Amino acid sequence: MSLGLVELVFVVVGTIIATSFVWVLFWRASDAENPEFADDPIVFLTSGDDIIDTTAQAALLLKRSGVNQDSRESLIHLLDTSFTGLPDMIRTLQNEPIRIFATDGTGACLRVTPQGHGLRFEISSPSDCSTTLINALCVATENAELAVLRDAVKSAPTMMWRCNAKGELVWANDAYVAMADACAQEAYETPRLSTSPLFKELSDPATAQQSAMRLALTKRDETAAHWFDVSTTTSGNAAFHYATDADAIVRAELAQRKFMQTLSQTFAQLSIGLAIFDRKKQLSTFNPALLDMTQLNFEFLSSRPTLDTILDRLRDSRMLPEPKNYASWRDQFSAMEQAAKDGTYSENWNLPDGQTFRVTGRPHPDGAFALLFEDISAEISLTRRFRSEIETSQAVLDHIPDAVAVFSNSGNLVLANAAYCALWGTDLHLGLMQYDLRIELRKWQDRCTPSRIWTNLREFTTQIGLRQPWSDAAIMDDGRHITCQADPIAGGMTLIRFRFDKPKSPTIQRLTQRDEALMSYKA
Repeated sequence: MSLGLVELVFVVVGTIIATSFVWVLFWRASDAENPEFADDPIVFLTSGDDIIDTTAQAALLLKRSGVNQDSRESLIHLLDTSFTGLPDMIRTLQNEPIRIFATDGTGACLRVTPQGHGLRFEISSPSDCSTTLINALCVATENAELAVLRDAVKSAPTMMWRCNAKGELVWANDAYVAMADACAQEAYETPRLSTSPLFKELSDPATAQQSAMRLALTKRDETAAHWFDVSTTTSGNAAFHYATDADAIVRAELAQRKFMQTLSQTFAQLSIGLAIFDRKKQLSTFNPALLDMTQLNFEFLSSRPTLDTILDRLRDSRMLPEPKNYASWRDQFSAMEQAAKDGTYSENWNLPDGQTFRVTGRPHPDGAFALLFEDISAEISLTRRFRSEIETSQAVLDHIPDAVAVFSNSGNLVLANAAYCALWGTDLHLGLMQYDLRIELRKWQDRCTPSRIWTNLREFTTQIGLRQPWSDAAIMDDGRHITCQADPIAGGMTLIRFRFDKPKSPTIQRLTQRDEALMSYKA
């Protein structure tokens, strides 16, 4: 009985020894397959911000970790995962080396030694196998990165979730969970996720295959919809969905749509024809007034014709000024377009039927421009009639033998006839704004003997309020008697007329005088 127990003990001990021997052979075989030596130390040499030299195992660690193999900052970031506080210790490093023990449970030790202008990093561990240490450091780095990625995805403000091949929800981040809870029919103390996607449109396989779409959700206590831009990527049989908030974009598009509708309604009420061309010279917008003015049909303008095509159609319908050489005039289209883009194009089109259009160009962003068509036929006709009336009035005044001039209440010369210009040497070709009452009074005083008539005339002309007609006589330097008559007219203006009086004969003058002797005899 005891012998059997002893034999059993020997069998167990032998099995343990054999197993240990096999594991040793396995590890040595794995080390032999590695081109680098398993007992090679892990050492990095840096100078400034660069890694200038490494051992084979140190280079293997950089390669497996995927960091920049030439940057000291990348090395420090890699080692800080296992040796916490390394950056702060390096910033305070003096001439003495420092030693840091790993916080990931591997028992590794990092020794940093100053060497000239650089640093020497050496990693050692209780294990003689550096491959094991490299594996442990890479696993620690990957775990740290994985934790950071998990936290970043979990707390991202953008909704993220994953569905399996059947479209069932298998994972979601906090933003998705919060939105699902807000959209649930009932409020729960803890969020309860359904296996079906939050967006019902994704339940349709055909819709779910789209890479991007804009979908809406409505929260439980709200009536307004919240819009999201949902994008999808596939990985194997699973699908990852991402939903970003698009409320601001939707509101901006809605505001732009309303603004365009307001502009369209405003343009529709304008009496000025509006034609907006894009950067390709194609018609993009027009209003009903343009249809009425140009007699172009809606189907033609809706086909987005170019500026050249529109001008050709207008010429065919005799809605363009007819030039002597249309070919040369058509060559000016490019100059007209450039002037419209610069905002300097403004021209009156005198049409064959007597209408007159004022065409003005206005620049728009991105090379677009607008043409404004304004019917000024009535304005031109009124201007011509006024000009005709003024010319007729001036001709009538010029046939009056008396010198006539009109002054405003402020003393400006408004009107004068040919007799006045000849008498006082006034040249109206210089413009009426060159003369006023002060200048004319000086002429009158210089050509006549001293008299108070001119002072009274100045006061009468500038007087404000009710005035009565006034007249007086003066003697010119050549001996002629001249009568000045001032009459108030509309608008506070004054009409001044000069005429020469014929001298009375002595007999008539004698008979018209008062004879005191005869008057006393009668008495």
